[in-house]
Parts: sequence; structure tokens; C-alpha cells
Amino acid sequence: MPNKDRLLVLLQTLQERSDDETWLTTQDLRSALEKEGHECSIRTLRRDMESLQNCGYNIDIRETLGMSTEYAYLGRPWSMQELQILVDAVCAAQFIPLAKSRDLIGKLSVMAGPSHVNELVPQILVSEHVKAKNAHMIYSVHTIRKAIERNRKITFRYLEYSTAMKQVPKHRGTEQEWYVVSPYATVWNDDRYYLVGWSEKRNKVVVFRIDRMQDTKQLPNRRIPEPDYFDVRDYTDKVFRMYEGTEEEVTLRCAMEIIDQVIDRFGDGIKIRKPDNRHFEVKVPVSLSTTFYAWVFQFVGKMSIVGPEYVREQYAGYLEEALDEALGG
Repeated sequence: MPNKDRLLVLLQTLQERSDDETWLTTQDLRSALEKEGHECSIRTLRRDMESLQNCGYNIDIRETLGMSTEYAYLGRPWSMQELQILVDAVCAAQFIPLAKSRDLIGKLSVMAGPSHVNELVPQILVSEHVKAKNAHMIYSVHTIRKAIERNRKITFRYLEYSTAMKQVPKHRGTEQEWYVVSPYATVWNDDRYYLVGWSEKRNKVVVFRIDRMQDTKQLPNRRIPEPDYFDVRDYTDKVFRMYEGTEEEVTLRCAMEIIDQVIDRFGDGIKIRKPDNRHFEVKVPVSLSTTFYAWVFQFVGKMSIVGPEYVREQYAGYLEEALDEALGG
């Protein structure tokens, strides 16, 4: 084989079998090369190492009197700390199925080098029950992004749970329903992947959970352009804060002890007024919906709606309705 092939075998051996704690001797490398059909003298090996170093590869050479020369590949692009963060993120991500999480963690661990491959284990605990069950989700993400890049529509079936606690495609009558959507963006929010696009069935921009999409395919049809009024960042900001509903600026009166939760929801750019030492008031834009009112209710006794008055009345109506239902009225 030509010299370039020998260099590639040498580099691959160093990357897979050496690191800052595991070094390979001259004989180790010559044996590895011979297994691939390369005869290599000590002088040739040294010259090959210099060639790899001149090409920018971080290969260290350790020479000790009376001992064989040793070599190690130290040019790993990711530190252990960076790889640990990635491993934890893959483990925690709900949209990545359990089997795929294990596969990805295994691939990330190899990047740490042979001495550290067993050190990269998830440092956080995640229940298997919260992990996505749709093993094809990552391929749906790829299909969606390719369709956006090529300006094409997509089609898919959308899953829902049956009374048997199994995910099955939604039905229209007796037939499985196929959705046709013009994809605009993918959004990662609250540890889930979503598709934002124009639904031909609903004739408006909608959001789909990608882990519930099945058999996602790209269509040859050109997608419907984004409406002039539509801004994906503005839309997702409203939808994922409080879901869809009439937009309104609402004034909330809150106990100081929940200021972190309010900032987590609306960001640190909000302006706060302090009517007294125990409370603060903030005026924030929200999409009025049952989701918004449910969010307010979780802070009962610590948060109240100051205005507008019709929003207060609507909230009171939801509470009365909920109480009637709870008491069987």
C-alpha cells in the first residue's frame, strides 16, 4: 500500500488506542501496522510521526533512557468536562428514546480516549418513563429540516394514546389520517422538539410534537410561504409561554418569594414595581387561555391578577366552573 495508507492506519491506531494515560510503544505501533500489511522500520515510524505532527496532529513522543519510545494522541477536540455535559444532556433529553440515548452516550464515550471511556456515565437520574417511545423521531427531525432547506411540504401520521395506553395514528373515520404541512421551523422547548408550520387541514400556523410524528416524508410540492404577518420567533415565544389565545397585557401582583418563578416564565427583562416590601407587580404580555390561568392558579395565595378587569372576571369564571366540576355540580 502507498505511504498515505500507512499514515492513515497509524493515525487511526493512535486515536483509538492511546491518550494522555495510555501510551503505545514502538513495537505496539509496528505490530498494528503489520496486521494491516505494512512493513515499517523504526526509522520509518519516526518519520511517519513527524509527518503527522507537521500536518497538525497533536501526537506526543516520550523517550526514556533504557526504555522503548512511546507515543500518544493528545489532540482530542473535546475535554472530559465538555463530554460529560453532552452525556448528561443526551441522558436527560426526553425527546431521545432510551435505546438511542445509550447508543449516543457510547459514541461520545469513545471520543474521550481508551483510558476514560468508562468514566463518562450520566451524572443525573432520569426516569425511563419520561423518555420518548418513538425511535424514529430523530429521522423525522432530519426530514423536516431537509424539507425546509428544499422548500418542500411534508406529510406524516400523528400519534395519540389509545385506551390501551399504546400510541396509535389518529383516525379520520376508519382510515388513518395523513397530515400535510408546510414546515417553517423546528423548536426545542421544555426538553421536547416541535414542528412549526402551516397546516392545510386547519388553514393556519400550528405546532406539532415531533416525537408524535410517524412515517414523516418529504413531498415534491413546494411549501406554502410564511404569511406576511408571521414571525417564527414571536409566534413560538407566545405559544410556548402560555399557548395559543387572545394576546393581552396583564398586571400580576406577586409575593416576593415567587420572583424567581416569574422571571423564569417571562425573562429578566420585565419591569417590576414594588407596592410594599412583601409584594411586587409586573405587567407582562400573555396569551389568555386555560393554560395561563392554570399557571396563575398554581401560585394561589401568592399571585393575583390585578387587571384588566375582564381578565380577572374570566379567571374567576374558570375557578367557579372548576369548583362546580370538582363538587359534581
